Amino acid sequence: MLQTTASGLRRRVHRKVFARTSGLIGGCMLLGLGIVLTVQVGFGAAPWDVFHLSVAHRTGLSLGQASIATSLAIISVTLLLGGAWAVRWGTLVNTVLVGLAIDFFVRLGIGEVRPLALRLLLLALGVFLIACGTVVYTRAGLGAGARDGLILVLSQRLPLTVGRVRLALELCVALIGWALGGPVGIGTAAVALGTGPTADWLFKLMGRGALPDTVRIPEKSSRGGAG
Repeated sequence: MLQTTASGLRRRVHRKVFARTSGLIGGCMLLGLGIVLTVQVGFGAAPWDVFHLSVAHRTGLSLGQASIATSLAIISVTLLLGGAWAVRWGTLVNTVLVGLAIDFFVRLGIGEVRPLALRLLLLALGVFLIACGTVVYTRAGLGAGARDGLILVLSQRLPLTVGRVRLALELCVALIGWALGGPVGIGTAAVALGTGPTADWLFKLMGRGALPDTVRIPEKSSRGGAG
């Protein structure tokens, strides 16, 4: 009886670990695909990717390699600011997987299309996939992305909300990337303005997953009981 109970418990634990790990990996792949779509359609990259592209252009790194290098630098800054609590093994896995996914999808030539209508459609799809990938890997509860961790730490040290820290940080990196030759355009605005609301909607649809109750996410509005 005890052996049967223990065996069932192990199976449930293994299934949970598999589901969370799959969510982390799948979310990173979706995020990488969304990034590539928004870059390749040629309307301007996401704020962070404006910076990544400028780094790649000036150093000879690939876009994925520039993303990984930037993420490692961000993690170092986060640790120096006392944010070790925001860096977990999932953060490091996220850093590497997203970079590898970006280079993989770039090599496939995904998003290299000419018709304007199709490019606009792929831009919208890219925005959705960036939000979806972020939600999926976040719900796995195995660690925030490097940029998310830094934003959380800065929001604790500055008299600003997480949203305002994110906006200020993305504006800064986009301006730096643009000054260094990175592409800014309507795609930059579409990603900056579209991913947040899309992610909120997806959280309401998919729920918090493995995230603890202390993490604030948009929840489904509960309907009142019968009068």
